[in-house]
Amino acid sequence: MTIQAITTKIISTLGNKDSLIPIMVKDGVDSTSLTYKSFKEGGKVEGMDRAIDEFGTQAIWIGGIPFYKKLIDWTAYKSAKLNPDVDPRILANKEYATWALDNAKGIMSNSKTQTVKDALADCLKDGGQKAKNLYKGKIIAATALTLATFFLLTKTKQKNTKNTVINDMKNEMKDTFTLSPQDNSEIFSNFNEFNSGKKNKENTPAFKGLLKNVSDAVMFNPVHNMKIIDAGITTERLACSRNKTEFFEHAIKEGSFLFFLYKFGGMIEDGINKFSSKVLKTPIDLPIDVLMDGQFTEALKNGKISADVAKAPLTKSLTEKLNFIIENPDNSLVQAAKKSKIVSTVKDKAGNAVVDTSKFIDMKALNSLAQNMTLMEESYKTANIPVKNFLNKAKGLKVASVMANIGISCVILGYLIPKAVYKYREIKTGTTKFHVAEDIKKYKKKGIQ
Repeated sequence: MTIQAITTKIISTLGNKDSLIPIMVKDGVDSTSLTYKSFKEGGKVEGMDRAIDEFGTQAIWIGGIPFYKKLIDWTAYKSAKLNPDVDPRILANKEYATWALDNAKGIMSNSKTQTVKDALADCLKDGGQKAKNLYKGKIIAATALTLATFFLLTKTKQKNTKNTVINDMKNEMKDTFTLSPQDNSEIFSNFNEFNSGKKNKENTPAFKGLLKNVSDAVMFNPVHNMKIIDAGITTERLACSRNKTEFFEHAIKEGSFLFFLYKFGGMIEDGINKFSSKVLKTPIDLPIDVLMDGQFTEALKNGKISADVAKAPLTKSLTEKLNFIIENPDNSLVQAAKKSKIVSTVKDKAGNAVVDTSKFIDMKALNSLAQNMTLMEESYKTANIPVKNFLNKAKGLKVASVMANIGISCVILGYLIPKAVYKYREIKTGTTKFHVAEDIKKYKKKGIQ
């Protein structure tokens, strides 16, 4: 793989607003920095408490949804004899479903034998209702199970920290301690509920409220799905806080985290994109995969983009638009749509790449792509420089835009937010020591006989 190909892959992944990778990078920086800060400021006990919380959460956060979805694919879908790779959005539209079945070719990407046509036919036997309901149930179940797994992690971590502090006290004091029956402190209420199995209605995460309305945006976009998970994790952390100081520390950390993870980076990138287009006269809204593509370079150089876009029936019926995509593989708009993954392809029996009609084609995304390609061509014509120079400038600005998003967000998440959390603690308690451990020691000593 060439350096250019590697660069394209990295920037394409980090700049994809529908990809989890840039979110994972930012979260990794935040978790590592906060854990380091906990060891440094709060000591070993808090460091371990934070490490279990942050990296355990990260494992559940990243792997929970995919694991449970795959588990449901292996069980519920297999039992229903339906292919989980068929996009339910196709089944929800009768015109789209009819077209998809009529034009199906190739072998399903998750199967060595089942064709796209057979997979679609199976899902459409009852008008697609069973497949649609199964998919919605899969998303709801996977989300709920992921949040439930995090809830268990939180309670296990809290119990582990409590036991660690108590064992350290026993070793230091060389005595045996028992918990006072009169100990009704806020911090021990959580531990006692966990140990006895009692449920606290106020502290039980409201899964029903979080999952009552599952929209298409959440079901089909992994980033939006992850927002639901993060909202649930934030709710659980606040509900399971061991004292008021920890509650407000979570509030500062989680509130800032959600804003800078999901909103701020996009604002930076959008701002640079607008500056590049209006001031530098170089639009960079196109995906890096398209900007790096040789076919796009030739189309731009030869001035055929506007003509190709004009040929596309973007304002006509859905069937006409879908037929155009299949019938015009050499059209620069269709080529760019495949390059940017708006249009998915699958191998046919001869090994040729054909349009995968079981995968949904977002017409809004296609229209946006057409508009951005046209703007790019107009800017190139007025720039009056060689196409190579123009595209190099555009690619450089695109890389700068993506890296600014990741870089600035990481500085804030990895430095400023942890600093703010411990500054609040110092103001509130007069020290950066782990107040939870101090509370455990304080209330445990009440039980000394």
